[in-house]
Amino acid sequence: MKNILAILLMLTLTIGFVGCSSDDGGSTPVVETDPWIGTWISAGANVAPVLATYFSIDSVRVTMNEDLTVITEQHVTDQAWSTTTGVYVVTRSATGNVHKVRFNYAAFEQEGIFEITEGNPDTFKLEAVQVIPDYGFVPRTPESGFGSDPTIGTTNIQTYVRIN
Repeated sequence: MKNILAILLMLTLTIGFVGCSSDDGGSTPVVETDPWIGTWISAGANVAPVLATYFSIDSVRVTMNEDLTVITEQHVTDQAWSTTTGVYVVTRSATGNVHKVRFNYAAFEQEGIFEITEGNPDTFKLEAVQVIPDYGFVPRTPESGFGSDPTIGTTNIQTYVRIN
């Protein structure tokens, strides 16, 4: 009986060593991160016209982290930067590159759509409206598309460029 156990143990160890190969060419596996992870800035003409016109916002910086936290910093002309932190949820589109997003901050929530375009630099196109408190705006969906709200049209589309 001891011999059978010893043989089984040796077979198990042999199979384990055969199954593991140390010849991986010296490469390490590439870990894919979601393309929206990083820090993005919108400034000048890239700021959504509704933000620039009605709120005097001249710059917005957004950091989306892998742990689903978000830091949004905005700058109002001739004032200091303000910072809001929260969490986000992305619902990936089954088809296409436009995805749904929801931002939850302590005082408000936003919903909308975004699209990442790889380039030099990468761009992040976002159209989101506040849903809590509710001001009556309907969030865009991947199906309805950017600028499809008949009331606000394209004035609420923000373009960011990756800075990190």
